[in-house]
Amino acid sequence: MTAEEMERAIGFLLESQARHDAQIGDLREMVAETNRVVQLHAETQTEFIQAVTGHMESQREINASMRDAIRELVGSQSRTDARLDRLAATVERFIEGRGGNPGA
Repeated sequence: MTAEEMERAIGFLLESQARHDAQIGDLREMVAETNRVVQLHAETQTEFIQAVTGHMESQREINASMRDAIRELVGSQSRTDARLDRLAATVERFIEGRGGNPGA
């Protein structure tokens, strides 16, 4: 290999190394940006999980309140049914007491 060929080979190697160094620099910047975006997504996901957890707890409380209200309504409906049954029986006895003639 002549001195000129040696210089060209060295020049080629130095240019290649410079390109590689530049590419590595670009890759480092890309990795740093990717890390920033991943961190942002992680923070957003954490906030989302906290919000959903809060909503789940609120919904649990609402569900419990609704169950209690439905139980109260069922009890109230049962008492209303019993009162209506007693009223119907009273009306029937009243009508029968008049000889079955409502107009009499």
